[in-house]
Amino acid sequence: MKMATYLGSIKPILFWSVAAIITLSVVAQANPNETFVSQGMLPYGFSMTSLQGGNEVDPRKAITLEAVGLGARLSKVELLDGTEKVLFAAKDQTRLSLPVPLAFEARHKIKVTAERSWSGESETREINFTTAAVPKLEGPTLTRLGPDASVTLHFDRPVGKVQATGGLTLKAEHDATGHNIRLMASAYEQDHKYAVQVNYKTPTGVSLPPLDLELTTAPPLAAETNVKGLTNLGLMLPLQVTFNEALADRANAASHLKVQTRDGQAISGKWRWIGPRQLRFTPQPAWPASSAIEVSDDGQHLRSERGGMLKQALIEQFSTGTDRRLFVYLDSQRVEAVENGKVVRTFKVSTGKSKTPTVTGSFYIYDRYRHKRMRSDVGKGQPGFYEVEDVPYTQFFHRDYAFHGAFWHNSFGRPASHGCVNMATKDQNKRWPNVSEDAGWLYNWGALGLPVTVMNKAPEPMQAGHVPAKDSKGTNQQARAETAIRQENPGRVVVR
Repeated sequence: MKMATYLGSIKPILFWSVAAIITLSVVAQANPNETFVSQGMLPYGFSMTSLQGGNEVDPRKAITLEAVGLGARLSKVELLDGTEKVLFAAKDQTRLSLPVPLAFEARHKIKVTAERSWSGESETREINFTTAAVPKLEGPTLTRLGPDASVTLHFDRPVGKVQATGGLTLKAEHDATGHNIRLMASAYEQDHKYAVQVNYKTPTGVSLPPLDLELTTAPPLAAETNVKGLTNLGLMLPLQVTFNEALADRANAASHLKVQTRDGQAISGKWRWIGPRQLRFTPQPAWPASSAIEVSDDGQHLRSERGGMLKQALIEQFSTGTDRRLFVYLDSQRVEAVENGKVVRTFKVSTGKSKTPTVTGSFYIYDRYRHKRMRSDVGKGQPGFYEVEDVPYTQFFHRDYAFHGAFWHNSFGRPASHGCVNMATKDQNKRWPNVSEDAGWLYNWGALGLPVTVMNKAPEPMQAGHVPAKDSKGTNQQARAETAIRQENPGRVVVR
């Protein structure tokens, strides 16, 4: 009877002991990296939150330790840094969580002593780990969006998922190495500074401290033309678009500009750069006469090297006058004003003397002044020096060659100038006040862009004085004049 009672009393103990052994064995096999168990008749130890990737531990996630086994407890737990400094300590616990957050990119050690007091058993284990490193941004945190509205962040190590937020919309792209993150912006203001927060993770998925950036956007691109609002222009004035900054894509800039008549008819011509910021369009063969013309850009494709865009679309309008042209004949010292193919007025002029001849070729009026101070290239006191104030009705057609009034002589009909085309004028003319106002008439009749042709002698069909629009062969006056220039100067390129 006593024996049966004894056996009955120990059955529960045996049952639970066997159950504990089986449970611990299963736990140890299922989680060998998370459970530390002393193998014996009655195993005991502790379990710990898995530290996946021992060199990339998330310092913001708590590490939990728990005693495992019948009668087991954590008699001592210590958390130490890389210098063996104790950061946290606890005693006589069955379950606890280490404090968070820990420092990023730091070595740590956990010392755990598990014991079972009733059996006098004790065992100490050490677990070493390193928290995740924070990728370092190589470069300033204040940076400017590039011409393509993007900025690339360079890190000293790969990064994982990236999300950027701020006052502008940003999309992130990784390169193959993970070291470089390109942020592409949209819907932003120009000449503005934005505070941006970059939230990112390690490649293993550990969330990192946010990175604060300041992104600045480029100031707007500005463009102006030389023809805005002008009327009655001559047919050869090139259109010039001047930008306040150099463009990022110079080679394709002209493809984003359109030149056409007001009713939408495209005007043929040639674009070329004449400086780092100035683009010129030369109509070919000329602007259509008596037409309203418009130049415009096609949207947001023009950008400066810093990424600035036009704040407003470029739309400039101007108009041309009738087909007016000037012809200068050096042999007869004569100028003919031709409108729509007919000579409307002829003047006696004084062109350059033999030592200072007037240039020949095809040109156009590129600048005009009611009064202009004119000065020689040589300095004062040098042979050939001159300086005249308030020269009236000055119209430049090539470099410093110009049509202008000359009140200091009355020798028109023979060479007398330093290369310019001198014309009679009443302006400031005290010696010959009754001369014809030729220079003033030409100034009022002329315009910017007026074609000018200078020849040593007139072509044969033009000697009679009247110039028809076309001769019997259908050749117009301008073509005949250019042919004559080439005959006089073999190999010379006619300047337009």
